[in-house]
Amino acid sequence: MDDLTQIPVRDHMDDPNIIWRHSKPDYELVNKKYMAERTRNHAPGSVERIVENLVKTWEMESSHKMSSEDWKTVNLEKYEFIVNGGKPLNVADNIEMGNYNMLLSECPLYNKEGQNNDTSHAVFKEAFPEGFAWELLEVLSGQPKVTFTWRHWANWSGPYRGNEPTNEPIEMTGCCIATVDDALKIEKLEIFYDPNPMMATLTKFKTSNCPVAK
Repeated sequence: MDDLTQIPVRDHMDDPNIIWRHSKPDYELVNKKYMAERTRNHAPGSVERIVENLVKTWEMESSHKMSSEDWKTVNLEKYEFIVNGGKPLNVADNIEMGNYNMLLSECPLYNKEGQNNDTSHAVFKEAFPEGFAWELLEVLSGQPKVTFTWRHWANWSGPYRGNEPTNEPIEMTGCCIATVDDALKIEKLEIFYDPNPMMATLTKFKTSNCPVAK
């Protein structure tokens, strides 16, 4: 039996008035993958566990809550989401675009045309039916700018936009600077990572097809 103190905690899910995008999400499958394949075991009550659960709660809200009034992890007036030094996005952008479109919008191997929060999540849910797990690796600095490294992984076991899966593991690592206030509400998320290896795998892109490589 899993140690219940180790299972990720996603807060702010039990208010009956929450407006869910579809229905209240179930994280049993991805929690199982996280518990079985994580590389870190942060102690309950540690800074690492607190930040990891905060990010997982934010992911739940940004993926599934339709109304910004239901978001409890962010400072609604200050919140910004920035990927690799790009354009800052706010809560309204987040709700419309969704995490995948925000994280991949500048990736040349990702076709974002016609993609919104719903459609992009459907694409990656089909590609990663066993879940796309996330863990915090190491906290490098504390409040107000909490800097940490992270790992995101899955098995490519479902089709991606017509490309048949290879069942190979896909893994990304990166760094995040989360600016938080005294109540641990997020004011800014700055994400730094390279999405190209993952997208090259999913699109079966070969460097021999790139004119720059010739």
